[in-house]
Amino acid sequence: MDYSYYYNNARRRYYEACSEISNCQNRINELKSQRQQKINLINQLKIDIKNHEEAFEGVGQIIKSEEELNKKIADISNKTNQASVNYSGMVRSSNVTNKNLNEVYNNEMTNTKRTLNNIFTSLKRKKSDLNTKIIDLKKQLQDAETELQNINNRIAATESDLQYWKRAKTSASYDMEYYRRKMNEAV
Repeated sequence: MDYSYYYNNARRRYYEACSEISNCQNRINELKSQRQQKINLINQLKIDIKNHEEAFEGVGQIIKSEEELNKKIADISNKTNQASVNYSGMVRSSNVTNKNLNEVYNNEMTNTKRTLNNIFTSLKRKKSDLNTKIIDLKKQLQDAETELQNINNRIAATESDLQYWKRAKTSASYDMEYYRRKMNEAV
């Protein structure tokens, strides 16, 4: 029997197993690096989502005050009308030139209303933008978590392959030793 053929075959399997073990270890290291990067991304996305949700709530609280501010502006306008009427009454009873207070403060009131409307329109737009960003961040988070699970699955599969190749290496080394002894006995 030609034991050298069997020895060389076992030796080839041994070196193939060594190469595959090295490949598996390299893949596992690479996947673990990817996993850490993905975990870092997930943590950052969670922080970003929390920050954007807090901003969204804050803007929402400010927007809720719009109705109260409009009531206060209406109150000021009413009080200005009353003051104008009172002022006009006082002026008629004396020899002072009458001025309409509504006309005096009308431009200021109009500009104030316009400015407030612009601010609240801008805040509503920002709130909508924040909501869109939160939805996008949550989608990114979901995708990253799915990718992390895929990486973990690939690590587990590669670790299983690594164990297979370690067993193949051990088996080949035993076969090499057995056929080496047989070749030495045949000499």
